[in-house]
Amino acid sequence: MKNELVSLILPIFNIKKEFLEKCVASLTDQTYKNIEIILVDDGSTNNIYALCQDYAKKDKRIKTIQQENAGVSVARNTGLKISKGSYICFIDPDDWVAEDYVFKLLQAIKTSKSDFVISDCFVCYDDHAKDNRFLNMDEGVLTGENKNLLLYQLISKKLCPYYPPEIAAGVPWAKMFKKSFIDTNGLAFIPGMKRMQDNIFCLYAIEYADKIHYLPEKIYYYRKEENSASLKYSTGIVTNFEKYFDETRKFLDSCHKEKIMYDALSMKELTSFNSFLGNLYFHPSNTASYQTKRRELISLLSQKRYQTALNKINYDILTNQEKIFVFCLKHRMFFILKVLVTLRNKAHR
Repeated sequence: MKNELVSLILPIFNIKKEFLEKCVASLTDQTYKNIEIILVDDGSTNNIYALCQDYAKKDKRIKTIQQENAGVSVARNTGLKISKGSYICFIDPDDWVAEDYVFKLLQAIKTSKSDFVISDCFVCYDDHAKDNRFLNMDEGVLTGENKNLLLYQLISKKLCPYYPPEIAAGVPWAKMFKKSFIDTNGLAFIPGMKRMQDNIFCLYAIEYADKIHYLPEKIYYYRKEENSASLKYSTGIVTNFEKYFDETRKFLDSCHKEKIMYDALSMKELTSFNSFLGNLYFHPSNTASYQTKRRELISLLSQKRYQTALNKINYDILTNQEKIFVFCLKHRMFFILKVLVTLRNKAHR
């Protein structure tokens, strides 16, 4: 196998020292040695950049760059711009990889002459880890309509024939991309997106790829702290989700996708109210009265995008839980939804 340079890009913001140490160690110890490790500090305030500089002094393969805080999308784009490798991997700095991670991905992508390769992963909690297969198939190459096995995961759980047990394929990690594929298709992360920007990048990557290699080996370790973000109070959650909806619809339009994908997006617009309720309207930090919250919810539901979705509900592409939720939403059973959200939040604390 030709000894080509592989770039490993890490967007860093206020990461815990021990997490970054474990991640970087797993990269410097790779069996495939011709790598560059690009640490992009996105305006951290915990002095983590000094640690990044120490790494660079100890290993000439490590590059560091510091920028004003602009978000993970800009940090990844910065890493792409300065990368020199023929192949690109994105790594989250609180995760880690197997020692043969780069070797196996590079071998797969070169053997099959694919545009990118995706491996499976372990989802690691504080005291246990769970297997996560992104596809329910043997090792192989996806082309043409078979790419929908991945694409549909990013749109709807019910739309795809198989949905991973822990996390879907709309993540940039556990993948290796040809740099030429990224450059030719102008793939980049959208600045300013604070939610599911990874999904948008992967939608276009899957769509534009001629060949995608699936490697059913769990060689990436994704760290997931229990309930780390699912219950956080967020006043900007609606705006963040709507930006994602708009970008997804732009993808569907530009790639002339089929009607069922538009229907699935409309249903996702409705089921996202689950997050709106849990993280904003019925969150304990929201001290507004129930009547005020109810008026605000009615006003939000009256917007065109949600009225359009409510007028064409397709229960066939909703799970049983989603069907109940959307039914309550359609009939404005907000008190029942409040009770359900409160019980869910208590269960996850």
